[in-house]
Amino acid sequence: MEQVQPPRLYENLKRLLRRQTYNHTRNLLAKTHPADIAALFRLFDDLTQQKILELVEGTERKAEVIARLDADLLANAFLAFDDRKLIEVVTEIDSDDLADILGELPEDLRQKILKGIADQDQEEVEDLMAYGENTAGGIMSPDFIALPESMAAQEAIDELRRLWEDLEMAFYIYVVNEREELVGVLSLRELVTCKPETQLRELMESRVVSVHPEDDQEYAAHLVSRYDLLAIPVTDSAQRLVGIITVDDIIDVIREEATEDMLKMAGAGDQMVEAMSVGSNFKRRLPWLLITWVGQIGAAFIIVMFEPTLRAVIPLAAFIPMIVGMAGNVGTQSATIVVRSLATGRVDFSQVWKTLGREMLVAVLLGFIYGALLGAVGFFQYMNNPAINALMLGSVISVSLLASMVLAVFISTVIPFMLHRMRLDPAVATAPFVTTITDILGILLYLGIATLMLV
Repeated sequence: MEQVQPPRLYENLKRLLRRQTYNHTRNLLAKTHPADIAALFRLFDDLTQQKILELVEGTERKAEVIARLDADLLANAFLAFDDRKLIEVVTEIDSDDLADILGELPEDLRQKILKGIADQDQEEVEDLMAYGENTAGGIMSPDFIALPESMAAQEAIDELRRLWEDLEMAFYIYVVNEREELVGVLSLRELVTCKPETQLRELMESRVVSVHPEDDQEYAAHLVSRYDLLAIPVTDSAQRLVGIITVDDIIDVIREEATEDMLKMAGAGDQMVEAMSVGSNFKRRLPWLLITWVGQIGAAFIIVMFEPTLRAVIPLAAFIPMIVGMAGNVGTQSATIVVRSLATGRVDFSQVWKTLGREMLVAVLLGFIYGALLGAVGFFQYMNNPAINALMLGSVISVSLLASMVLAVFISTVIPFMLHRMRLDPAVATAPFVTTITDILGILLYLGIATLMLV
């Protein structure tokens, strides 16, 4: 089917809706992937969003669009349906996706949906909702294939054919023993290429990578990435299979966690701005900016403390922004590298000294190069000024930038490791927290060295 590119889709859809040519709108939406429709929802107002859902033909396609909407758009989207149609649509949504959706809805709407769906579906959804929001259990699907280890390959293939329509995705066949414990896994390729009479216990890989329902979803994503899996089983304390997490859910987790870390590192909370009200956005960002504000007040007091030095050598003031900025930038780079390494499991606390040594060596090399360059700028700028010792000024600038960059890297490397050791999120250790500390200490170092060498 021909796909309409999203940028062109938006313009065409907006024009057709404005003209109220709804037959053409239906045809356009019919040619468009549900993911592309959902991606454009935020660009329209509430009433237009409801109209688009109304014009999407087929209950299953409506459900596919709903399942891909951002959480803050869901409640308004459901207003496009009457009670009967609402239940028809949500019944088409997979249990794991529906559990996530219901967790984002108001209580009255959530209860209406739960009461309207079949008892078996309701039980599945409520079981999934009982797990934490960011746990493996919260994102797992209860639809999987688990077959006894004594079953022959041909029997397994026949069973697959019988169950296929009820399965979300079938990447692997999971093998269980008589106590329903997970004992192995095999791929579909291995199943269809073996002899029909071969038992599953002879085909399966007994070393199964799995997670528990209470494990963090980021840990599950880490395992999938490390072992190149298409799905990972979720087992309870008795090693019984309770669900699977498929790669499409893992991709969502990776995107969510990366976005969350980026926002935390910027001091902007952990949610996208579009999903927050102005009040929530304000309250989340206020404390972080307060840290920066207090830090800059401290930096201002330090400058006042060294006012005699600045009066004696006025050109020193011109280089404060450069020294502070370079130290802050290199510190943020190191913090980002360390936080990312900790988040992906590439380093742990036992490697703190090795990581610190590597980052400090880089800081010394960078500080030496840029310190020499900035010192040369200061020297040549004032070499013809008889009132200023240009050589000493250049030396102060060079040494100060080197020392500030090394100190910034030390702080930016150690703090994430310390927070990780205390089981706190290392992402909060970066800007503006680290930048504020390095600004204060950078100014203190610069003006302290200047006082010792020039005054």
